[in-house]
Amino acid sequence: MERSIDRLADLARNNVEPSHFFSEVLESAIQAGGASRAFLWRPSVEGAWELVVAAPAKPDQSPALTEQRQELLSQISQGDKPHQLNLDPGSGHSDLNRSVSESSHVLSPIRHAEQTVGILETTHDIDSAGQLPADTIRFFTALCEITADFLAQNELQQLRRARTTWQQWDQFSLRLWQSPELSSVAAAIANDGRLMVECDRISVLIRRGSSFQLKSLSGIERVEPRSSATRSLEALARLVARQGEAIWCDEAKLTQLEADRDNLNSPLQRHFRDSGAKGIGIIPLMANRDEKSRRPPIAVIVVEQFKDVKDFSGWRSRGETLVNRSAATLRAAFERSEIPWLGLWIGIQRFPRLLIRPTTLLALALLTGIVVALIVIPADFTVTGSAELWPARRREVFANASGIVDEILVSHGDDVSKDQPLIVLRDMELETDTPRILGEIATVNERLKGVQAARFVGGNTLDAVSRARQLTADEEELKERLRTLERQRLLIEERHTALTLRSPIAGKVLTWDVAQFLSARPVERGQSLLTIGETAGPWIVEVRIADKDAGSLLRARKSLSPDLDVDFLVASEPGRVYRGKIQDVSLSSEADDALHSHVRVVVAIDREQMEQPRAGATAIPRIRCGRKPLGYVWLHEFIDAIRTRLLF
Repeated sequence: MERSIDRLADLARNNVEPSHFFSEVLESAIQAGGASRAFLWRPSVEGAWELVVAAPAKPDQSPALTEQRQELLSQISQGDKPHQLNLDPGSGHSDLNRSVSESSHVLSPIRHAEQTVGILETTHDIDSAGQLPADTIRFFTALCEITADFLAQNELQQLRRARTTWQQWDQFSLRLWQSPELSSVAAAIANDGRLMVECDRISVLIRRGSSFQLKSLSGIERVEPRSSATRSLEALARLVARQGEAIWCDEAKLTQLEADRDNLNSPLQRHFRDSGAKGIGIIPLMANRDEKSRRPPIAVIVVEQFKDVKDFSGWRSRGETLVNRSAATLRAAFERSEIPWLGLWIGIQRFPRLLIRPTTLLALALLTGIVVALIVIPADFTVTGSAELWPARRREVFANASGIVDEILVSHGDDVSKDQPLIVLRDMELETDTPRILGEIATVNERLKGVQAARFVGGNTLDAVSRARQLTADEEELKERLRTLERQRLLIEERHTALTLRSPIAGKVLTWDVAQFLSARPVERGQSLLTIGETAGPWIVEVRIADKDAGSLLRARKSLSPDLDVDFLVASEPGRVYRGKIQDVSLSSEADDALHSHVRVVVAIDREQMEQPRAGATAIPRIRCGRKPLGYVWLHEFIDAIRTRLLF
């Protein structure tokens, strides 16, 4: 008995199902208490006593006997002590004052908060003269106390869950009222309501004329009106609007509908087949609380579950609660959306109130002053772009033949004079052709000498004359061949001389790390190898102006002066400003590697104002294009974007 009481006490402190705990109580009453059968009675909401659980599981109690037992159980519930009774098997009546020795049943009340919340009934196989031990009665009393504690704890947990649930519903109602817009209310019902109902998807459809439009769908920001799912839901809304009442359907009811061949092609059947739903609820929302109104509903809420619905009644109850909670808000949002020119009326109503506020007047005055200042006050308008600093005279040294760099005669920063050798190339094909041509020339010379010697040796015979004529012809052929080979030799010498690349101007080598860049490198004809700049002469700044700013530059050159003033900074000396003037502007636009169009501008500068200019240095130019209103100077990019993208 003590082990059973300890086990049940531990079980009562755990969160177990009441049916499981009640079964354990009856099992302990039979095994430890010596009862042959055990019953647990609890009062219903109407006040009648109901048999909750019995052991063995299938008692032979008839409904008539249960009804007869009501009076006895009501008498037992008035007290707080167990009673031993000898009940007639054919009757549910007994006298409570009968002797204990005649009892074969023990009825123990389960008390909580000074009222009886249940009765434990046990049956004992003893004769009419038998009497249960006092320890057994105390054991049943302990079982009732543990059961009462379990019921109290279970009731407290149910109250806590109910409180949490109602708090969640209250928070859901507050979220619905955060925005009066119909789209916001529909989105809150579809997304937040899905968590409250514990379903997979909620759809909100709003009436538009005689049809319904899907306004919001759980987890979807934008509804596609032409999709098959949207059309299927709108068909369900029209179906429930014609019937005028809600439709709740699970797999069991779906099976009944499938038995009727007339319903096979109904919108509900098609939606079940296409969506794969296991349960669905379609609830119409009327314009007023009178559900008997014949007017079509203003909205339809569709609740769907794609998994097996275990507790269909609870799921349906939560869905109906969602509709009841959101009905007033959805009605108000729908009526508000039906008001024509609502936004304009709200703005008209707010404008006088905003206008008379001191802060509003101050803000308007400040805003007016800023606008006037932006229009009236002039400021320098400048155009900028990416720029580099270079000597005004510089040349690229190109490879005039394909080959391999054999010898590098200069390095970075060396001073070179005009026609000074810079790089020697090596042409493998030329090295092969030179010995061949020289060998052919030597061979032809030897053959020519032999022919000339043989021509002067002969006689006056007919054969000798004929042979002399043939040798004369051979001599002329060899001479022509020799002249051809000589021309080839001269061409090879010219090509060999051209392999030595020379400086086109006097200046400095601007290419960095020439040896590392060109040593033993194969090059192609026309490839740039070196850059030579006349650093002692004048310098320029090459500016690339974006194509969108070229118009302002060209208009300023036409209206003010072709040689506009330019201020620029060198990135290596940000604290010093240099001056220059526009020297030339390209007539065509160019595209860089990123396909951005730009116009090239050459700015001439005074060499004396820079101590040690560095070729290729990054410069930040500002080309002065006259004076414009301050607002245009600050916002010209925004103004041009409006002209291009909105006004064009």
